Parts: sequence; structure tokens; C-alpha cells
Amino acid sequence: MKKRFFPVLLIFCLALMSAGPTPAQQTQPPKPEEIQKNLVRVEKTEAVPERLRPGFESITDKDSLAMLTYLASDLLEGRETATRGFQLAAEYAASLFSLWKLKPAGDMPQAGFMGGFMGRPSTPAPARERSYLQEFALREISEAATKINVEVKIGGLTKTRTFESGVDFVAPLSGPESFSAPVVFAGYGISEKKIGWDEFKNLNVKGKIVLILSEAPGKDNPESPFQKDKELKEKYFPAAPAMPFARGGGRFNKTQEIAKLGVAAILQVQNTGKDSDLFNSLAGPRPVSDERPIIREPRRRLSIPGAAERMPWEFSPVINISREMANAILEASGEKIDDLKKRIETSGKPASMELPGTRLDIVTSAKVELVRCRNVLAYVEGSDPNLKNEVVIIGAHLDHLGKRGDYIFNGADDNGSGSVGVMNLARAYALNPEKPKRSVLFALWTGEEEGLLGSRFYVMNPAFPIDKTVAYFNMDMISRPYDESTLSRMARMMNIPVEHELFKTIKPANFLPVSFSAGAGLADVLRAADQYVGLDLFLRESEGGMDRGMGGSDHASFAPVKVPWIFAITSMHQDYHQTSDSVEKVSGEMMAKVSRLAYLTTFHLADK
Repeated sequence: MKKRFFPVLLIFCLALMSAGPTPAQQTQPPKPEEIQKNLVRVEKTEAVPERLRPGFESITDKDSLAMLTYLASDLLEGRETATRGFQLAAEYAASLFSLWKLKPAGDMPQAGFMGGFMGRPSTPAPARERSYLQEFALREISEAATKINVEVKIGGLTKTRTFESGVDFVAPLSGPESFSAPVVFAGYGISEKKIGWDEFKNLNVKGKIVLILSEAPGKDNPESPFQKDKELKEKYFPAAPAMPFARGGGRFNKTQEIAKLGVAAILQVQNTGKDSDLFNSLAGPRPVSDERPIIREPRRRLSIPGAAERMPWEFSPVINISREMANAILEASGEKIDDLKKRIETSGKPASMELPGTRLDIVTSAKVELVRCRNVLAYVEGSDPNLKNEVVIIGAHLDHLGKRGDYIFNGADDNGSGSVGVMNLARAYALNPEKPKRSVLFALWTGEEEGLLGSRFYVMNPAFPIDKTVAYFNMDMISRPYDESTLSRMARMMNIPVEHELFKTIKPANFLPVSFSAGAGLADVLRAADQYVGLDLFLRESEGGMDRGMGGSDHASFAPVKVPWIFAITSMHQDYHQTSDSVEKVSGEMMAKVSRLAYLTTFHLADK
């Protein structure tokens, strides 16, 4: 465990690639009745029903801290995906699942290689049983570098200019790959039928590279249709910035919608800002405080082999480029990016166009290897002979950021705490004599920090059919209670006036925001469960419906396949993704409370 570290470049990339832009304007504060509807306060907790009490009472502060102390120890070296530290964490969880006599839901063991050559055994072979580990290979990419050659034909002259990643643009390309395609300009890349706005009308983008501006027109114009319409304003200029860990699984993601049109790549220019902001962020090394370690190691990238064929719309790269680069691409048209932006803003009409004679070659070189990793899966079988084939999943990501030199990112809150929550529930269900009608699966995911890889792999290779999956409850960072400062900050993000009388009744250390998908009646289930726990809940229903997650944690893997989801997270803090996220800063009481809420909520979902 060492002092804090967070790479400047990583901060910049996350800011650019988050699910939504930072807002310039605020929406109207919610009405008192809206706050009342979303706020759950329990004056006096009720006694837990006798049939659920053994499991409920097995969840304790002391046991939560004991398990977390091991998971967040230096021995596990930050539990980075496909490392020895993560394997130790996975084996620890699997051994506890076995001790508690849960059923394994991982892989079937492979038959021995020599079995076919040794003849028939004299005694029958024992029945093969599943493992607690779901193993799979990931593609590891390192030493990646991308170049983009811009070829522009003007009259009889062909001009070529080369731009470099980390200098002129930020590229998520994880190659090695190369492709060449013509370019189209699509304004802000928006199609909104309700206001008659379509920047893709009569524009063929399939297989082409699309150049767009981020956000939407009219950022500073209250008369813009994107400001006057409340829904569009929140969609393109959200009141709350994206969560720090969002990877596009949160609110509406414009570039993901464009990718579904079959484009080869998306080039995005920031709606506001200057090239100097981009260049300053990429320039290094920057002076480092004595309180932070100096680490020069590049981060690797991991991806699921073959996933591009399953979800091609998620693999059209979004490349954030400078205005200088955008103007070089637009040169043959005689336009500049800010002139086109101004034309769209003043005319109130799209300015989309083909860019004849303009072509981009995108080339990425990289070192590529295959590495082995694993999810940990166990379940309790449902008590109903018909409904036991359906399942409720309780999950959390077990991985964290690993080790850089001598510096260990222990990840106590993120997400040792959520992993402990899953193990709390696994033991609670095992100890409770009465089982719910449906089966309950306990999942500890790998690769969340690398892009939700473990949960995405599971969705593509489920232990129980996805159409038999009733709900998914996700726990990510559940051990750091709010205080007055962090509660006020959260309220401002959600545009809730902290001086409101209803908000003043909240006890910061007892506060828990819970997000969930719309349309499955989950708010009522959470309210009912909290009567026995007594947390001050703030319920946040996803406006996007069941198929859109809020925040970039593992529930976002289940949202697109229409599995109802719940996401519990406590306070964000300055130790997020730092070496200072250590076990002595967590609250065992908060871990236990969130675990008890999850236990009662999931038991109801599995038993109804």
C-alpha cells in the first residue's frame, strides 16, 4: 500500500469518453412531491420475518470486515484481472462457497488427455461436477500506437498528413488493425424526429468514418429546441455529469447510437473548448507532487475475443480529435469546424455533407497475447420444482487496478466491499433453512475495470438462460458512508436543493442512493425491504427503461438484454482509484446494512 496515484491521461480519457458531456446549464429543481416520492425514510424498523431471520442475522459488521481485510491486503496485489493476485481472490471466494455448500455454476472439468489412450478403467469414474470458476481467455493488448493518415484531393493535388495518437487525438483503438474509409460530416450526429431534426437524412454513413461535434446545438441558447424541450435538454445536456467510472453503460450515449448505423469509426470534436486544453492534457511528464508516486508504466488493454461479432455496435471506435485535425479533414470542402458549428447554430438546420476526395487510413500496431481469467459462480437451488429453473443474480466485480511498481491499488471500497456483499449474501442464503422458489446465483466478476468484461462474457455464456433471469442486483463500492460534504455534492449533481426540508431529514451516514431499471416494480420491493433495514434510501429509476444502465458498473451488461437490474453504491470519495483506497477507511456497518437490504430485496424477487 503506497501513496495516491491517478494518471492525468486516464482522467482526461474518462472525461472525453464518458456517457454524456459535462452540463452547461441546470434543469429545474424537482418539486417537493418528487423528492418525497424518491426518498425512503424509516422511523422505526420492523422485526424481520422469522422465515428470513437466520440469513439476515448472519450478515454482520465484523464478518464483513474480516473478509474485506483479506481481499484488500497487499498479498493480493490489487486483484488485477488475469494476475496471480486476482487468482488468489477468486480461489478464496470459491473455497468459501464450497465451505457453505453452495452449488458450483462454473465450468465442467475437462476430461483427462490420456483417458482415450489408457483403455477402459476397471472402476467407474466418479461423476464429473462443475467448478466454481467460469474460465475464459482475454486478448491482452499492450504497446499500442495509432496513426491516422488524412488524404485530401483538391483539384489535381493530393495532400497527405499524418496525425499521431497521444499528440493529436485520443484513440481507444486496441489493434493491431488498419482500415481505410471515406469521411462524412454529420454535424452533431443527432436524429430527433420529435423536433424534425435529422443530421443523417440523405447521408450514407455505412462503412464510412463520421466526423461529429459532441453534445448538441444550442448549448448557450435557451431558445434552442434542445434546451426548450426538457427531455432533450437532459438527454444532451444532463444536469449531473457522468459517474467517474461510466463507460457508456449509463445515460443516453450518442456515439453508441451512431455506431449502430454501421459506421467504420467516429471522429468527435468537443463542442466547446480549445485545442490547447487537449494538448496540455496529453503533454508530459507533468510535475508530480511528493504525495504521489511517479509511475511510467503504460496500462494494458483487455478485450473478449470474438465479442465484436456478437455486439458490433460497441466496437466502432470513438476517436476524440483536435480542431486542427478536424480542419485538415475538412480542407477539401473549404470549411472549418467552427464555421460549420456556427452555421448550424444560427440557421437551426443541419449542415451534414459528404467529403468527396477525403479518405482516412487508420493504422494501429500493438503487441497481442491471450491471457486466462475467471468469474466465480455459485448458486442455491430454488425450492419450487418449476420456478427453480429461473434465477436472480447477485453480483459484484472482484477485480481492481493491481500493482504498479511497488505501489498497490488495494481497492478496499472498489470493489472489495461489493465482493464481500456478494459473499455475505451467499452465506446468508446457505444458512437460511427456507429457500426462495427461484434459484439465486452469486457472481464475482473479473475485468470490470477493463470494460465490464467478466459480466459481458457471462451474458454471452450464461449459467442460466438469460430469458430465465428474473433480475440482477449489483453492488459496487458499498462501504464508504456519506458525510455532509459528500451528500451536498451528490444533491447538487442531481439538482436537489440541500436546503429543502425533506432533504434535511436525511442522516448522511445512513444514506444510500439506489438506481434501478424502470418497468419491473423494483421501487416497491426496495421500499418493502428497507422497512427491516432502516437506510435513508434515494430511489433513482432509469428513465431509459429496462435496457439502459445508469453508471458503468456490471449491471450495464444486463441492461441491453432486458434483465431488470438494481445498482447500489455508497459515497464517491477522493480515494477512488487511488492507492489510498484501504480497508481502515471503510465502514463494516455500512457494508452489512447494504448487504441486508440486498438480501431481503433479492429474496422477495426470487420468491414471488
